[in-house]
Amino acid sequence: MTQQAKVFRDLLKSNRYFATKPRLRLFALLQKYNELTINELIAHLHRHDQATVYRNIKVFESLGIINRLRLGWNSKLELSDIFQHHHHHLSCMRCNKIIILPENPAIEHAIAHLSQQQQFQPLDHQLEIRGICYGCAAIKDKCATT
Repeated sequence: MTQQAKVFRDLLKSNRYFATKPRLRLFALLQKYNELTINELIAHLHRHDQATVYRNIKVFESLGIINRLRLGWNSKLELSDIFQHHHHHLSCMRCNKIIILPENPAIEHAIAHLSQQQQFQPLDHQLEIRGICYGCAAIKDKCATT
């Protein structure tokens, strides 16, 4: 059993949840892919009832196992910092592509500094910059010139 799987099972157990097959499969999918939409999760977990998938997503969010990345009306899910290194995102509003940014100590320092100035104790944060990726911008530019 991997360290991540052990942490996952311990987290479920300490919160009085069982490590059921649907939960284990959902966790394994989130380990395999950087981020997935709920529809993609449901497609991969086609053997499980949709309601079960939604319930388990709700449990995972409440326990801090996953983060929800909002993309306009849509969202994607990814494992939280408990299971992977802390990072930030660039999110394309056209194609929903998510680019994981490399760690940047200056950003983390700025967040800590701003919090301290406001006498605020941060417990967690997510930084997501929404815009248009290079590929989508190139398509728009190409269409504009023709």
